[in-house]
Amino acid sequence: MTPLVLTLTLTTPAQPPLFRPPASPAPSVAPTRVAPNIRTLPHVSGSPYRQPGIGPGPLLPAAPVYPVVPGPEILPIQPPAPVVPAALTLAEFSRFFTPTPGLHRVWLIHPVTQQPVQVCFTLPNGQLREFRVDRRSIRFEFSCGDVEIDFRSNGTVRIDYDR
Repeated sequence: MTPLVLTLTLTTPAQPPLFRPPASPAPSVAPTRVAPNIRTLPHVSGSPYRQPGIGPGPLLPAAPVYPVVPGPEILPIQPPAPVVPAALTLAEFSRFFTPTPGLHRVWLIHPVTQQPVQVCFTLPNGQLREFRVDRRSIRFEFSCGDVEIDFRSNGTVRIDYDR
């Protein structure tokens, strides 16, 4: 087999095309004068390079067109909102807190300003004698020392260690 025949056999479709348009009546063409020594090829409406009897393939749906909304070209990027952990009131703190030795970081609602504030305090090793929460203070009494947390009227927190 020659390379030309091999190429034609490999590129020729094995199956007829799946889509054929419905047959339309032959277009009426007015006779034209052609020189006697020029041969004309049959012409199918549309592209002159199309094979006769084979129509175009199935059409794909058109891409959707979205309306252009007037507005700013570049939208500003909003920075993420700061994450504030849930803060406890002093009454909730007295119910849920377990006084253990070591460093503690707790978010509490300041009783005067009603704003969340982080309170960091260290409890000593030793036996807990008393744990008391008042309206504006927290007091821990241990066998080896005391820790008192006072919430002041200007919105600050004062921590006293008595050892």
